Amino acid sequence: MAMGILSGKYHSSDDSGPPDARMNLFKGRYSEGESRYNLQNPKLESAVKEYRRIGVKYGISPSILAVAFVLRHPLVGSAVFGATKLWQLEEVLQATRVHLCEEILAEIDDVHARYPSPCP
Repeated sequence: MAMGILSGKYHSSDDSGPPDARMNLFKGRYSEGESRYNLQNPKLESAVKEYRRIGVKYGISPSILAVAFVLRHPLVGSAVFGATKLWQLEEVLQATRVHLCEEILAEIDDVHARYPSPCP
């Protein structure tokens, strides 16, 4: 989930995310995460907005979309999630039951082709 960035919470109306989000709670104490997931990176912001757009189009939250995508990958045997709230865990569980059709996967691939590594 890229420290919650793929949930879209950092690129919503105020661009800073909720005060209790990890990137805000640990600001200045996690330099690797802050440098890798630079919220001011326009490439990162554009990629997240495109993934959010796909989720809205198909009625899937950005978190469920991201988790469902990872879980369907043939080389992924398991995934570890850092849910800090019950609703986050519920979304992870929902993602295990979501089928991403070929059209959704094609749109995800298109975004990835345009923004191949927004968090190098």
